[in-house]
Amino acid sequence: MKTKSLFSNMVMTIGGAVALLTFLPSDSWACHDYPNPIAFQHPLSNESDLLPNGMMAIVYQPEQGEQMIHVTVHRIHMIMAGHHPYLPERQDPKYIVLQTDGTISSMTYVIIANALYYGTGRDSLGFPTKTWIDSNEDGLNGNERATFQTAKLQEKLASVR
Repeated sequence: MKTKSLFSNMVMTIGGAVALLTFLPSDSWACHDYPNPIAFQHPLSNESDLLPNGMMAIVYQPEQGEQMIHVTVHRIHMIMAGHHPYLPERQDPKYIVLQTDGTISSMTYVIIANALYYGTGRDSLGFPTKTWIDSNEDGLNGNERATFQTAKLQEKLASVR
């Protein structure tokens, strides 16, 4: 008799824990299931980084009261040494022209206007810690898919569990 009672109590406890965990917020839900389009409206004009994978990351100004950094990662169409103010791509909405100070001279990057990745946070290499891929590169419109979280964030989530 006691065994049956102990077993039913254990099942109810496990079932209650599972139900509770499904309703508790998680760190991975902190930025919703999709990127917030409003957070990607005001890029910091002086904050763009060439990433180790050959793509360009652009950092966005956090909204008032928000501490989360937002980053877009774009494919690079063309790289040129020097300053090029009269590129035809400047008038084409499919491209963004970025002028940066290189180590030897200024550099001009022509990048695809719509990002391939949207992300939040940044790791030590400049990559976003949580990302969504927009494989169509058609802007934020709800068809983005969550892709990965960096190992540092996964370790943090594992230690919380």
